[in-house]
Amino acid sequence: MDKCGGFDYDFFAHMEEIDLCWRLHNLGYRISFIPDSVVYHVGGGALPYNSPFKTYLNFRNSLYLLYKNLPARKFRQKMFIRLLLDGVAAAFFLVKMQFRSVAAVWNAHMDFYRNLHLLKSKRTLLMKSNTKLPDTVLNKIIVFEFYIKQNKTYYSLKINF
Repeated sequence: MDKCGGFDYDFFAHMEEIDLCWRLHNLGYRISFIPDSVVYHVGGGALPYNSPFKTYLNFRNSLYLLYKNLPARKFRQKMFIRLLLDGVAAAFFLVKMQFRSVAAVWNAHMDFYRNLHLLKSKRTLLMKSNTKLPDTVLNKIIVFEFYIKQNKTYYSLKINF
């Protein structure tokens, strides 16, 4: 873990483990899971499901994650799609009159843009150290699966890392 820098403290909470796995994978390490394992999360559940702060962290950190780790050939297309989906999510919150969640999406984007200069140095360093590996970005729109298809189960994915 030291080789990839460990957990990125800029994430604070939410998606820091995905960022770590993505960086390890890009360095050539094999990522796997043990489906029968049990994980105890100390302090888990600190933020309720409908918390605007949780919404903020999820949107901001996923933007950080994509910016830091997406290969250049995929970056513009995936980020454009991501911006559209975030707009749809904000509209969804607006329709449900969850105004604090709309503000959370907005603030997440504003903080992402404010911190681009810090993230750029991390991205540059990561892109230099990455090995040339096949694209492993999930080819599903989880937002669509979750909100439109109402599939709220966790995905068990077999991805060759």
